[in-house]
Amino acid sequence: MSHLSRGARAASVIILAVLALAGCTATPATDAGTTQPTAAVGGDAHVALYQQPAGFNTFKPGIGGDQLIESLHFDTLIGWNLEKSDYEGRLAESWEMSPDGTTLTFDLIPGLSWSDGEPFTADDVVFTYNLHANPATASSTAGFLSNVVGIDEVKAGTADTLSGVVAEDEDTVSFTLKEPDATFIGNFIPGAFNFGWILPQHALEGMDPAGFAENPWFREPTAGMGPYVFSKWVSDSQLEFVKNPHFRTALKLDRVFASVLTSDVAAAQLQTGELDLTNVPAVDVETVRGIPGVTVDSIAGAGVLGLHTAMATHPELANPLVRQAMMYAIDRQAIIDEVFHGEGTVVNVLAHGPEWAVPKDLETYAYNPEKAKKLLAEAKWDASQEVTLEIVPGQKDRDLTLDIVAAQLQEVGMNAVVRQLDAAGQSAAIAAGDFDFLISGYGNFVTDPSSMNIRLMCGVATNIQGYCNPELDTLLTEGMRATDQTERAAIYAKAQKIVNTDVPVILLSSPNVIYGFSEKLQGYEPRRLLTDMFYSAPDWALAG
Repeated sequence: MSHLSRGARAASVIILAVLALAGCTATPATDAGTTQPTAAVGGDAHVALYQQPAGFNTFKPGIGGDQLIESLHFDTLIGWNLEKSDYEGRLAESWEMSPDGTTLTFDLIPGLSWSDGEPFTADDVVFTYNLHANPATASSTAGFLSNVVGIDEVKAGTADTLSGVVAEDEDTVSFTLKEPDATFIGNFIPGAFNFGWILPQHALEGMDPAGFAENPWFREPTAGMGPYVFSKWVSDSQLEFVKNPHFRTALKLDRVFASVLTSDVAAAQLQTGELDLTNVPAVDVETVRGIPGVTVDSIAGAGVLGLHTAMATHPELANPLVRQAMMYAIDRQAIIDEVFHGEGTVVNVLAHGPEWAVPKDLETYAYNPEKAKKLLAEAKWDASQEVTLEIVPGQKDRDLTLDIVAAQLQEVGMNAVVRQLDAAGQSAAIAAGDFDFLISGYGNFVTDPSSMNIRLMCGVATNIQGYCNPELDTLLTEGMRATDQTERAAIYAKAQKIVNTDVPVILLSSPNVIYGFSEKLQGYEPRRLLTDMFYSAPDWALAG
């Protein structure tokens, strides 16, 4: 087993009393022979938010708390079926990509309505993506539309709408692409980003897109297509959602209360029965596992936990040698073993799946502080230069991880200090490019290697690092256009080598996602993305 250095161990002393977590299967605290209660109709579910949400603004960068509440209020055209490893319908009942790979058509479920009773049609879909394309909204996911016909004209101001996004009739919408891209459909699933949520034209069409960043509608939205729609802010840290009377399937709950809770408080409320669902930091797993009537479920994550630097405003950190040195300086396996209790995997490229897309001969960046020091010397690093490691606190494993990382960077001559932000501060820092290193967990990087595009291609808003390598862009574009897997594997082998060498993100791990939920909560499905925690909300019921 890898071990933390003395300085890093001092930062992590509080974890040593916690037993190591083994296995990745659901572990009910109740006896195997216990009869499961029968689900009833009605009642209120109480769920935890691991970060303070700012609101429902789907144009801003996806912050965890915002994405979770958006997933209750809004809905997407399609989702991802874990059991089948394939797309599944949500607002769309079917979809088809043209044989030449340039036109994606969605057939919507006919007769649906928004939560306020207004009809839902293809016009809402067109309206939503024209807003994302509109430079005035400063959408963080506008780059998802970079291959859609008409985007260049909208960005140049010579057109107001995307000519390639068309409502063929009230229940059919098509997206026409400039170049073939069989992976384009993946942009519409929920979880990793805000692109998929459909917005109500009737509620927003009279408002100025330039004012959306501060528009109160996105704090208190009046219409949604999700299962449980916003009702009110009970307090700054608790929201009430009510059953959508027009949802596409029958719902069993009356209300959902979502509260910002520290992991300690969440565990305590699970024990008292006040809480039905929460994510569980690895350091708390044994405690939560011991609560009667609570199931702990661990599932291999699809995302990454990493450190991101704003390269344009911090040129001293834009040197790949510095970032390589940081990779060698951090004992990533030890952090997984001792902080996450083995619940995670070391990864060395952002898109770490599927297996065919990850070359075997990548640099592993095994813990080597002496090599880190040599690379910093080669980069002429100024040891007096302060490097801030920024975090929205509240998740024990991330909080402790960053303390350890700071200690290990200090050991190799980097003056690293931890700075705490709130969610609004983090959003502002991202928008301004004003951060040294932000710790963030996100993404679905295992279904297709093109998943890295939105984080690494030049000029894409979701590439918050401002990283740009034209050679990589060329390869990623070729990878999107190719349809033969053998050809794609050869392209991505080259692309992955560049990513592995450039280290655009300091990859700490791909952590498992761990949930704790009450046996009263029926119909819950654990997901591989933490921001997907409420994906199964349409199926939730409380035991009678």
